[in-house]
Amino acid sequence: MEQRLRRFRRPLPVLLVVTALALLARLVALGSRVAHQDEGRVADWILHYMTVGQWEYRPIIHGPFLPHVNGVVFDLLGASDFSARLVVALIGGLLPLAAYLYRDHLDDVEVVAFGLLLAASPALLYYSRFMRNDLMVAACMLGALGFWLRARASGRTRHLYAGTFVFALAFTMKENALLYPVAWLGALALVVDRRLLLARLVADGPGRVALTLARETARGLRPWLLPLGVALCEWLLVVVAFYAPLPEAYGMFSGLDAFTAVLHTATVGTWTAFAGTWAHSGMSEHSTVAFLGRFAKMLALTATVTLGFAVVGFLRERYGRDDPRDIVEFCFYWGVASVLGYAIVTDIMAGWLATHVVAPLALPAAVGLAWVYRVGKRGHASGDALLFRVAAAVLLLSAAGVGGTAAYTSYAAPQDRANPLVQYAQPGGDVKPTLADIEAVADEHSGIDVLFYGSEFYNANDLTQVPTLNGSSGGYDGWFARLPYPWYFDQYDARVASTTRTETLAEQDPPVVIALDGDADEVREAIDASQYTERTYPRYLHGDRLVFFVREDAP
Repeated sequence: MEQRLRRFRRPLPVLLVVTALALLARLVALGSRVAHQDEGRVADWILHYMTVGQWEYRPIIHGPFLPHVNGVVFDLLGASDFSARLVVALIGGLLPLAAYLYRDHLDDVEVVAFGLLLAASPALLYYSRFMRNDLMVAACMLGALGFWLRARASGRTRHLYAGTFVFALAFTMKENALLYPVAWLGALALVVDRRLLLARLVADGPGRVALTLARETARGLRPWLLPLGVALCEWLLVVVAFYAPLPEAYGMFSGLDAFTAVLHTATVGTWTAFAGTWAHSGMSEHSTVAFLGRFAKMLALTATVTLGFAVVGFLRERYGRDDPRDIVEFCFYWGVASVLGYAIVTDIMAGWLATHVVAPLALPAAVGLAWVYRVGKRGHASGDALLFRVAAAVLLLSAAGVGGTAAYTSYAAPQDRANPLVQYAQPGGDVKPTLADIEAVADEHSGIDVLFYGSEFYNANDLTQVPTLNGSSGGYDGWFARLPYPWYFDQYDARVASTTRTETLAEQDPPVVIALDGDADEVREAIDASQYTERTYPRYLHGDRLVFFVREDAP
């Protein structure tokens, strides 16, 4: 028993336990929350992609990773909220293991603290239970940097290639992967600037230190030139494999013209489509100061411990050590740059942006937490009861703060408007029982199963046309207004129609009618209201409410 316990003095066994708990926290009740509008939109498009067997890059749904990977998951497990979020949950649950990649630059206590923060930080937990790319991009970039640091420390090219692979995957997930190298260059510049500033205190001077640093960097890169070239080809291969249009990609090796066409579409075509969308998206048409204030408030409410200890760790590293570690300052600058950068470039201020800040700041925060732990340990060893109790109280309150916030945001109120991490387009209320009734209707009823009433939901082609990704021929008229419910109705194979005429309601006598609360009186007058049960839910966090009229004999 003593030998087994001794193993847990090393960081890897502890991180494995933390990772197992992180996976459990992300998988439990994973499908209980009704889909966010974005989840429903992308997931339903994946169903259509699976049906028609065609895919091409559309910036509105970001990268191809989820369409391709979740297409396979849906084939294996079926389409559901659980299966839609499963890949993101697994990546988020495995994220604490990334802390082990930084063990050459952190001590054992810091590595464990880093893993704990990656496992339990509220924003990272909440968006590990959400079918969206942001958490996965942050995880891949943190992993890529860790693998590259291991390559530098160990001299093994396998770490370079592993890091390049996950780095390339990030570019298949969401376009904001482009912002990470920019933030890294800025953080690196500040780290180098700190070295040059310190050089003023020695006889060599900053100029000579800069020249020496450049020579050492060039000398260190020389043996890596060939592996770096291979890594670049690896990155390009992954990007092309994911962005190649389907089914054209299946025949890309049939001839030179086919190969160059697919390659051009997957690279130049992808960039052109992204740049064109970004240029006309209005991302810069907002007040940066207002977005920065909202972002700071969100982080202060949901990442208090990480932010506070990141500052402590940064200050301790910069001013409390004779040899400050570059990686601690680098990650702090990276996180701060992300706060400013996303306030400038984003078009929607949402909770998922916090993942790009919390992930890098978790490293300097781990340094701060480890320092407090060592202070308490030193107080206990020296018999200083006050020092020990203060340190223990700080750590316990921090753990309670992180755990309590994570439990509230991810489990107690995952759809509540008071939850700072919830974005506006999240439907409220427990609509799952009503959706279960609609599924039963779709299984047993013939004819129109669900009838949307109102001009906002109306589409003249409901029963004659399947919407395509580009929404041609009016295929998406009224469809976006119904989100996320098309995702559920397509799972159930429900026949869905819409109308703006009360006469149609009376003629069809549908099992389920859905209308805005402002139109509910017209529905009540057109149907036999005594035969229907009304169930009202918030459409999104603010504004309208949806009324579901479910005929009592329907389910």
